[in-house]
Amino acid sequence: MTRPRLTALTAVLAGACTLAACSAAPGDGGPAAGQATAPVITTSAPAPTKDVDSVTWNLSTGEPATVDPAQAGVESISTIVGNMCEGLFTLGPDYRLQPALATGFTHPDPLTYVISLRKGVKFWDGEPVTAQDVLYSVRRILDPKLGSSWIGWAVNLEGIEATGDDEITVKLKKPDVMVPNFFAMPAFFVVRKDFAEKAGKDFGTAKSGVMCTGPYKYGSWTQGQNVTLSRNDAWWNTGVRPRIKDLRFTFVTDPSAQTAALVSGDVDGQFIVPRAAHEQLAAKGNMLYGTSLSPTFLAVLNPGGALSDPATRQALRALIDYKGVIGSVYRGTAQPLRALVPPAAWGYAQDVFQAEYDKLPEPVQDLEKAKSLVGRSAKAKEKIVLAYLTASEEETRTATAIADAATRAGMTIELRPLTGEQFGAVFAAPQARAGIDLFLVTGYLDFPEPLSYYQFFTSGSFYNFPGYKNTDYDAAISAAMTTEDPAARAREVAKAQALMAEDLINIPIATQYVNVYYGPELTGLVPRQSYLNTPWATTLGGK
Repeated sequence: MTRPRLTALTAVLAGACTLAACSAAPGDGGPAAGQATAPVITTSAPAPTKDVDSVTWNLSTGEPATVDPAQAGVESISTIVGNMCEGLFTLGPDYRLQPALATGFTHPDPLTYVISLRKGVKFWDGEPVTAQDVLYSVRRILDPKLGSSWIGWAVNLEGIEATGDDEITVKLKKPDVMVPNFFAMPAFFVVRKDFAEKAGKDFGTAKSGVMCTGPYKYGSWTQGQNVTLSRNDAWWNTGVRPRIKDLRFTFVTDPSAQTAALVSGDVDGQFIVPRAAHEQLAAKGNMLYGTSLSPTFLAVLNPGGALSDPATRQALRALIDYKGVIGSVYRGTAQPLRALVPPAAWGYAQDVFQAEYDKLPEPVQDLEKAKSLVGRSAKAKEKIVLAYLTASEEETRTATAIADAATRAGMTIELRPLTGEQFGAVFAAPQARAGIDLFLVTGYLDFPEPLSYYQFFTSGSFYNFPGYKNTDYDAAISAAMTTEDPAARAREVAKAQALMAEDLINIPIATQYVNVYYGPELTGLVPRQSYLNTPWATTLGGK
């Protein structure tokens, strides 16, 4: 699942968290010198050896609207909730499923998953976790009135029932290979039924909080200031001992203020660090990078007008200065993309994906080619409206660079800056997309399954905004969704990927690295995209 870059969404807009990332920071304060080369990717860090009484962690995207795991579809919510609430499984360092509130599952036939629940698990208040709590939690997500973006996992769901005291059975209408991935997502995070029902609409708010099972307990929420968590010393997972006693989350969004707080030590750490501060912070503490499941791309919203001619889309791909964007805008903390889904998201059959990926056009700027294409196309000379999020300095600069290059190629791009509210509306309301031809988007996948993105462009998909229709593409995605053999599934996905690259319904630009900073006295945390859905604070501690 991918999400808009918004700190808070209405229930309607929460469903829009499927094509654009909520994990992006606001503006980064302009360019920094000396950050145009690729950083070292951190795959491991020394384990902590000391306990720490408290850590202050800043949420760069601002104060969350709730800490209800059902709404963990934006970065500010997910970064907190992942340390409190747990799913039936979790994602390991390699993004593979690991047991959590379930010990395992069987898959007796293509339509059935039988999940064995872990015995003896208790909520923070000491009450036992029951199959009914699990059922309530999952079914709660499925209530459209709740407005959870995680409802999307159940498109092929027939039903979910307790088939034993410690057993849950999921039945599907048709095979869907993506379903097991969601067992580790907030779609299956477990909350205490009685507590949630009593809290009602206040569940997840500052008034009520939440009741879960994870390594950190909800403490307090002083709105406008901080959310505090405390270590759950009765956590069932005795194999992992969190080193931090108390966690305090702050909500500073101004990049300059973020940098000042990190440099001074008033804040101990932060994901999505302003790029202008990377060099300075690297000299002070731990400024780390990890490969991500995040693409930045141009999405076609209007298949008519100028973009109706393939030559226009081909010219757009040719005129983008990929090296310039990565070096100047992202300061070397990104890589160019040949396809919508980045290589880090190939969760299986990497050899198959790599071979097919290498066949796709290399992302290089070729202004002469762009000029030639425009010269032969009357449509390419028509005005193109490109929308982007003004809150992101990176996207503002990228959009401006694209528009400038288009002018040099003989095209006309009119930039349309969008507020956060307008940006979110694009994903929810057709009228908000009116008059927009192209949309600059940054997103991420929650787990390394390319299908989770490519399915959005099949005929009839809610998120297929331009109405893209390619029967061969649809057939390849449909076949992949029901193919459990990894290599065979990868071949079908790669077939669809190649068709999309040829049709250019979107134009991939780059994949940004995950970044995190924490002070020199801390160690253990490795930057991975999965921090949004896993208890990342359990890896952090003192040196």
